[in-house]
Amino acid sequence: MKHMIKLPAIVLGLMLLLTGMTQKVFAQDEDISLQTFYDELSPYGTWIQDPQYGYVWRPDVDQREFRPYYTNGRWVMTEYGNTWVSEYDWGWAPFHYGRWVTDRYNQWMWIPDTTWGPAWVNWRSGGGQYGWAPLGPSISVGFNVPSFWWVFVPQTRIYIDRFPRYRSYRNARYINNTVIINNVYVNNRNTYYTGPRREEIRRVTNRDVTVYNINRNSRPGRNSISNTTVNIYNPRPARGADNKNAAPRTVVQRDALARNDGRRDAGQPRNENMNRPSGRDNDNRVSSERVTLDRNTRDRNTGSEQKALATARAQREQGNGVQRSPVQRGEAQNQQRDAQNQVREAQQRQQRDAQQRQQQEAQLAKQREAQKQVEARDQQREALQRTQRESQRLQREAQQNQQRESQQRQQREVQQRQVRQQQMSTPQRTERVQAPQRSEVRAMGNTGAERSGASRASRGGGRG
Repeated sequence: MKHMIKLPAIVLGLMLLLTGMTQKVFAQDEDISLQTFYDELSPYGTWIQDPQYGYVWRPDVDQREFRPYYTNGRWVMTEYGNTWVSEYDWGWAPFHYGRWVTDRYNQWMWIPDTTWGPAWVNWRSGGGQYGWAPLGPSISVGFNVPSFWWVFVPQTRIYIDRFPRYRSYRNARYINNTVIINNVYVNNRNTYYTGPRREEIRRVTNRDVTVYNINRNSRPGRNSISNTTVNIYNPRPARGADNKNAAPRTVVQRDALARNDGRRDAGQPRNENMNRPSGRDNDNRVSSERVTLDRNTRDRNTGSEQKALATARAQREQGNGVQRSPVQRGEAQNQQRDAQNQVREAQQRQQRDAQQRQQQEAQLAKQREAQKQVEARDQQREALQRTQRESQRLQREAQQNQQRESQQRQQREVQQRQVRQQQMSTPQRTERVQAPQRSEVRAMGNTGAERSGASRASRGGGRG
């Protein structure tokens, strides 16, 4: 008996544990409670229990015209980079927290998250266009998001106050002519994708770019701009909030909503500035392109909710034609379009990769050729410089030889003049020396004669 009592209790505990873990939270910062989103966004849309993502929120807007980060708002430059300033009363939440995704009817739904950011979008640039698309769950920058998620505007109009009505039939061409912008801003643990930088926007628009300051205030309501300040509502921190047990007070089941919305058109257009416009919209004319997203989240249902889901699945499996045929046909068409779009995107991606490789190879070849030309010019310059240096050296040597020969010639001439002068002065000295000698010889001759005359006279006297 005790075992019989324990078994249901164990099963109930496991069910509560599993259902408490089904709502996925993408948060890195738990200061804001998910319950804040569930409560404050309820007046402006519908909370849906989705089998894939758990609780998602669909705004009460005209889904045929609505595009996240495009409709009813504008971009401004802040210290975080390009920041989205929404004019919706509820714009403080879905454009700065969480992720956007489309369902199989191409209706936009928001998945809550507690990490704040200036805008959670992909950015592209090229061909005179800027483009951006919401970051879906488990999608990183550079991931090939569905093409109809993208919006493109001329680069000179990035900061206009309101964007015109958008049609995505040119997106394929824009995507092929643009590249992903990977600029980021890192603040503590968070990384924000900032889009084009201020200097680039100043260059393409030829106008100065104002950098606004963000003021996170506690006053609920739409974002506003005052002078150079952007006022964005920041809910009060909820320390120790139990996000696992948080839940909307009113929830619509995805299957029941699909049966109602899948068999009717968009209905009457709604005023996007109203708090709770009536009706739901569905646009089946837009090409369906869905991305395979994170499937880790599961239903967060208990008791009657799980029983209702199981009953709806059983009815569809039994082949209830009235309930399943429109949805099934829509799903089949969507799946077929998804497959075609995936093949087309893969082919386009391969073509772009091949073109990029060819361009890179061509650029490398040009760079190598330019490098060779530079090296050849350098070699020619070095050869010319060597020739010039050799010529200058030869000229210097010739000049030195000439100077040396001239000096030697001058020295020889000086020596020759000295020799001639010596030769001319030597005979005069000889004559001056020889003249006294001759006078002395004559005097000596006279004396001898006188001596001989005296001797003869003496000899004559003796004889007498």
